[in-house]
Amino acid sequence: MSQAFDRDVWAIFGMPLDNVTLDQAARLVERAVETRERLSFVTPNINWMVRALKDDVAMRQIINADLSLADGAPVVWLARQLGMPLKERVAGSDLFDRLRHQQKDTATPIRVFFFGGRDGAAQAAHDVLAREDGRMIAAGWHNPGFGDIDSMSSEDVRAKINAAKSDFLIVSLGAAKGQAWIEHNQSALEVPAIAHLGAVVDFVAGSIKRAPRWTSRAGLEWIWRIFAEPSLWRRYWSDGTDLIRMVSRRLGTLKKASKPRAAAMPVTAQKTNAGLKLTGDLVHAHRDTLSAALNTALRQPGNCALDLTEAGAIDAAGLGQVRLLEHCLMRRGDRLEILASNTNKPAMQAANMTLQGVL
Repeated sequence: MSQAFDRDVWAIFGMPLDNVTLDQAARLVERAVETRERLSFVTPNINWMVRALKDDVAMRQIINADLSLADGAPVVWLARQLGMPLKERVAGSDLFDRLRHQQKDTATPIRVFFFGGRDGAAQAAHDVLAREDGRMIAAGWHNPGFGDIDSMSSEDVRAKINAAKSDFLIVSLGAAKGQAWIEHNQSALEVPAIAHLGAVVDFVAGSIKRAPRWTSRAGLEWIWRIFAEPSLWRRYWSDGTDLIRMVSRRLGTLKKASKPRAAAMPVTAQKTNAGLKLTGDLVHAHRDTLSAALNTALRQPGNCALDLTEAGAIDAAGLGQVRLLEHCLMRRGDRLEILASNTNKPAMQAANMTLQGVL
């Protein structure tokens, strides 16, 4: 089976989330550093979720990532509402701190490059790491200033990052622009671990103080952030009201769609000329069978049509496996077409799964 299906992924309103702990996420970054295998990861919070529910480009950026970590109390709450046994919230700043403060003599060194941030923040963060005698090594920094993605993606910029031989690239350009920059440049970069962690640059530089841990555990870190950066209240208000409006329309549909009949019907798969036809309930209880079936679809070249017209219940675990199939297809330049019936079409739409047609 493809290693992609080894990920414990659940789709929350169509947005894939990996069910990992902070320690597990840290180990995945370390393994990428050790093996030099690419690990581009995202940390969806409420802002990410709202953008993904509105914008297919933002959703596809999350699907395309190698790891998606639940960052933000609303995301954690929604995941659990949809049956995901989420182990814990994994904030990008917490992950960076976990890696940063591990004992130098027992951990693999990590060379860090800071890209972007407020004026002077990337250099300040670099200088802070340079003064530390820890496992993280200051590899370099670059402030691209203001401009579009193309102007920030010159050969000189990429050459500077690659010449630093960094292991971990921290991007800070604003969530939407920063992820777009990563998508545009990552194939030309020789850095194994890449993520947009905008707040990390400010936290390391010391320009913004991190919230106390108790606020994070209580889901109140956003209040601290507003006091630290008053301009954020407008974004938090807008994101919060948008999320409430969207969730109120979709949550009930998804909960209803995820409940199988008296006994969950086993998943069966039938190859078609264009892909795969699935029947039965695509739920957590049948995830292994579903993963094996979807893996067969990857053996066929070209685009894949997934026929769900005779599928029954589908929960966040089942949707997560479908997103993993889409992730693999995207990586090789192909696309997934989902065919739904009038029965399960509302649930698929509520989950933000793009439907290409109805049989």
